[in-house]
Amino acid sequence: MEFLVFGEDWGRHPSSSQHILTALMDRYDVTWINSIGLRQPKLSWRDINRVREKLYATLSHRSQVKTGNTKECNPNQAPATIIKPLVWPVAQAPLIKKINNALLNMQLYHKQKRRIIWAALPTAVDYLDICDSDLVIYYCGDDFSSLADVDHHYVTEMEKQLIHRADIILACSPALQDKFPACKTWLLPHGVALSQFAKPASCPADISTTQPSIGFYGSINNWLDQKLLAHLANARPGINFYLIGPVNTDITALSHIPNIHFLPAKPHHQLAGYLQHWTAAILPFIDNDQIRACNPLKLREYLAAGCPVISADFPAVHPYQPLVTTATSPNDWLRAIDSHCQFSRSERQAYAKQASVRIAHESWENRANAVIELINSKLMSEKTDSPS
Repeated sequence: MEFLVFGEDWGRHPSSSQHILTALMDRYDVTWINSIGLRQPKLSWRDINRVREKLYATLSHRSQVKTGNTKECNPNQAPATIIKPLVWPVAQAPLIKKINNALLNMQLYHKQKRRIIWAALPTAVDYLDICDSDLVIYYCGDDFSSLADVDHHYVTEMEKQLIHRADIILACSPALQDKFPACKTWLLPHGVALSQFAKPASCPADISTTQPSIGFYGSINNWLDQKLLAHLANARPGINFYLIGPVNTDITALSHIPNIHFLPAKPHHQLAGYLQHWTAAILPFIDNDQIRACNPLKLREYLAAGCPVISADFPAVHPYQPLVTTATSPNDWLRAIDSHCQFSRSERQAYAKQASVRIAHESWENRANAVIELINSKLMSEKTDSPS
């Protein structure tokens, strides 16, 4: 069995698809196709630079690409083949679609074994006819209808086509699962690299150890409640608030507050050091459709590191209460922060032990094994149902 994956660019901050496929690489061949996009480029410097980077990457590395990028979920493991496709994102004109298919077909390798398509982007449906697949999996890790930087109308239409073509649909949350036909949809929650986050790590040099610290890592985007963060930081000037990750939205409301610190994105294997030395980790999300449907990877990573968690109230955190303290008002948040700041060393250790027990069976390896069981079952049923 071999996997052909349509995902984000390999080597960026690892997604759930990267984690799951990494767990399978020692057993199966994996060909990874870097992002084919979710919206058409615009005439902006950001998009022009992105197209230039894609073009350079494709022309510079047309054959197999091995990578040891430290931002991967496992820096010593990478797909056997990484394809950097030279295609126009979200093409709508029939001629451009035909050209895209021809260009990608030139980069694909001939099938050697039973081929499983792992489509993490709805736009992959445009390329299924050239993939010679035995099974198509649509892995839905986001609500694309409400995701930022997406051509919603076109991607929604592509998703409808992919739902029809898919043999298996995997949804990371119940809210997403409910969108799809029950007869071929399964819930596959995110997992966690248990040993990576539980292993003791030294304190990073760019956080203070003399004051309590509250932290978040991930994309600094419009789903963060900046008004709440400003209120919390101003109300607790003796606490440092650390926000780690790329800034993809206007942060003017926070940038002048002295105890809010923006740090650049960190390699995935370094994040445990921050969590283990923060007083608490937070999920300060606004309430919208995207958040209600999400299942953040970082939630289980926070818990695996033994870091107390305070979160906005949304469905994905409910199964982890009371380990996760949910807050629905600024005063709730402040009470939770004050409570965690008073944890003794023994209370922190007890919390970490309880969190470890709670997520002991939620490793990426277990999630990957569940995928393989489902694939084998599906292939076996199709073999049984086929005429002899």
